[in-house]
Amino acid sequence: MSDSDLPNAIVNRIIKSSLPENVAIAKDSKLAISKAAKIWIHYLTAASIDFSQNAGRSTLLPKDVLQALEELDFESFKAPLEEFFSNYKIKEKEKEKKKEEEKKEREKENKDKENKDKDDNDKDDDENEDEKNNDKDGSDDK
Repeated sequence: MSDSDLPNAIVNRIIKSSLPENVAIAKDSKLAISKAAKIWIHYLTAASIDFSQNAGRSTLLPKDVLQALEELDFESFKAPLEEFFSNYKIKEKEKEKKKEEEKKEREKENKDKENKDKDDNDKDDDENEDEKNNDKDGSDDK
């Protein structure tokens, strides 16, 4: 596998999920599909880059890919991809929110632990001070 080849395991999984149960596929056919997918990805990327550059950007955005799909007459891919992006954004926001909540919870736990440690230290200091005072009081009685 060269650097620009698609991973065989992923290509095979996609092919297998697309085939009916009673249909087999030859090894050469898998290779042909993989090479065709690679060419299509290059073609879609080149068209997307055109939209990005025409907009004065050096970064490809999802909207560039969507516009390229439309220009290349693959409009039927557009709706599923838009749905994917929408779901992806929602999941990413949920992950970020969960991360923030976990971070706040850790900070709260750390603060509570620091306060408990401080209270324990203050209590120990008070006990030590009481012992010193008792020792002074006891030595005065002698």
